[in-house]
Amino acid sequence: MPATSNTDKDALEKPFGINNVRAYVPLTLDLNELNYDTWRELLEALCLSFGVKHHLDDPAPTNQSSEWEKMDALVKLWLYGTLHPSLLQMILKKGGTANTVWTSLESLFRDNKDARAIELENDLRSIEIGDLSVAAYCQKIKVTADLLSNIDQPVPEKTFVTYMINGLGKKFDQVAGIIRHQQPLPSFLKARSMLLLEESRLARLRPIHGSHRDNSSCPSALVTGSGQQAPSSQPSRRDFRSNLPRRGGGSDRRNQQRRGGGGGNDRRQDHR
Repeated sequence: MPATSNTDKDALEKPFGINNVRAYVPLTLDLNELNYDTWRELLEALCLSFGVKHHLDDPAPTNQSSEWEKMDALVKLWLYGTLHPSLLQMILKKGGTANTVWTSLESLFRDNKDARAIELENDLRSIEIGDLSVAAYCQKIKVTADLLSNIDQPVPEKTFVTYMINGLGKKFDQVAGIIRHQQPLPSFLKARSMLLLEESRLARLRPIHGSHRDNSSCPSALVTGSGQQAPSSQPSRRDFRSNLPRRGGGSDRRNQQRRGGGGGNDRRQDHR
C-alpha cells in the first residue's frame, strides 16, 4: 500500500517537472496561421502522457480538492503558454478552468473554419507571381495550401500546380506550356524545379542583351566614369567645313594668276 501511495504521489508531481511547455508543443496557436489541429494534437499527447488529459475533456467536479485545483491551474498555464498574445486576450477569463479554455478554443476555430476555407481558396486561386522570385512565389502557394489542410480542406496537388501555372507572367509562357502539357501533370516540387531553372536561364540572358546597347560601334556619345561626355572620334560637321577653302581666297589667287600672266606679255614686248 505505501508503494502505491508513493507511485500516485510521483504521478501527481511529474507534470510539475515541466519547466518549458514549448519543448513539447513547439508552435504558437494563431488564428491567422490556422494551425489548430496540429496544436490540438500536440496538447492532447502532452496531457495524455502526463495523466492529466481529463482536465481538458471533463468539466470541473462539484467538490474540487486542492490537488485538483493545482493540477488544473498547471494545465491551464500550458494552454496559455502556447497561445498567440492576441488570441490569449480573447480567451483569458477570470475563474475559468482548463476545460473551459479548451472548449472555447475549439468553438472559436471550428466556427471560423468554413468562412476561412472560402477565403483561402479564393486567395490560392488569385495568387500571381508579379515581382516575386520563383522561390517566394511557390512558397506563398504552398503556405496557403497548407493552411487549407490545417482546417480539413486539403487541396489536391494537381489543383495547386494548376494555380501555380495560371499565376505566372508572360516571361514564363514557354515553361508553363511544357508543364501544362505533360502527362501526367508533374508534382509541385518538380514544377517548382522547372521554374527555377527557367528563372536562372532568363537571368543569364539579360547581360547579353545589355551589351548591344553598350557596344563601342554605337554612334551615341560615350560617357566617362566621372559623368562627363567623352569626345567623339568622328569629325563634326563644323570641323569638316573649316577644312574647305574659302570662296574669297580662291578669287584672289585667280586674279593674281591673271596679273602674273599680263606681266609675262609685257616682258615679251620689252624683249622685242
